[in-house]
Amino acid sequence: MSPTPDPVRLELAAAAARLIAEEGCDYSQAKRRAVRALFGDAGPAPLPDNAEIERELRRYLALFAADTHPPLLAALRRIAAAVMEQLAPFNPYLVGAVLNGTATEHSNIELQLFTDSAKDVEMALLNAGIDFDAEAADDAERTQAHERLIFLWPAREPGLPPSLRQIGICLSVYETDAVRVAPRYRGTDGEEFGLHPIATGGRADRTALRQLIAES
Repeated sequence: MSPTPDPVRLELAAAAARLIAEEGCDYSQAKRRAVRALFGDAGPAPLPDNAEIERELRRYLALFAADTHPPLLAALRRIAAAVMEQLAPFNPYLVGAVLNGTATEHSNIELQLFTDSAKDVEMALLNAGIDFDAEAADDAERTQAHERLIFLWPAREPGLPPSLRQIGICLSVYETDAVRVAPRYRGTDGEEFGLHPIATGGRADRTALRQLIAES
C-alpha cells in the first residue's frame, strides 16, 4: 500500500505548480514563494520535491489549460526541432519541460550539445546572425558543461499565444563523451498521465523528437 500523502506537502506542491504555470517561476523560486504565501517565513519541513511539484503542474495544466496547452507544447517542440536541425553538427538533444510536457508560455527550450569545442558553437551562432549571452554552467550539473549559451528565437509557430514574440533557447555545451552519461532526470508519471515514452526518457535527439512530434 502506498503511504498516505502529506497534505501540507501536497498543498505546497499545488501552490508552487500554480506559480510555475502562471508566472514562470522556476521550481526553487516557486517552492520558496509557496512556503511564504501559505506559512510565512517559518515554513514547514520537509518541503515537496520537484517530482511532487511536477505532478501537480501536470494536473494544473490538464485542468486549467486543456485546450491551450497541447497546441502550445506542440509548437514549442517544433521550434526545438528547427533549432536542433540548425545545430546538427553539435549533436543536440532536447531536455527539460518542452520534452517532458510541462512547458508553459514562460518556458525556455533547453538543449544539450555534445562537442569538444564550445567556441565552434559560438562561431556557428555568430555566423547565423544570432546574438547570444554566455554564462558559466550550473555547478549542480551532473556532468559539468563547458558553458551555457542563451538566445531568443522568433515565436512564429501556430499554437503559440499571440502575445508571445520570442522563445528563449538555452544551450548547455558538454564534451562529446558526456553523452554516454545517463540523463539526470527521467519522468516517473508516464503511466498516470499517458505520456509518450520519449517524453519520459530524459533526453531526446533529433530523430526521437521528430517521432514524438509525429505521435503526440
